[in-house]
Amino acid sequence: MYCRFCGKEVKEKSIVCSGCGRPVDDPSNLTKTPIMGWTWGLLFALIFVSVFFPPIGLIFGIKGLFSEATKVKASVLLTVAVFTTLLWAALILGL
Repeated sequence: MYCRFCGKEVKEKSIVCSGCGRPVDDPSNLTKTPIMGWTWGLLFALIFVSVFFPPIGLIFGIKGLFSEATKVKASVLLTVAVFTTLLWAALILGL
């Protein structure tokens, strides 16, 4: 059996690929590890913090883009963080 993401050969009873670390889609393997994403509460907390301190939102937003489980919520957070960064820059510079 081969990994559908990286093409490396994996053993029949493997849960994740040893090449790329992604879950192996084997229907006979019923014990898959669930992919955990951000909860809505965490997302709202990060948005609230990034309104007052935008670098936090920028950091978590960029970091979240690299995970399939958090990609959509990270995009929202990154959008809010960029907007608040521009807003704070305009307020500080007096534009």
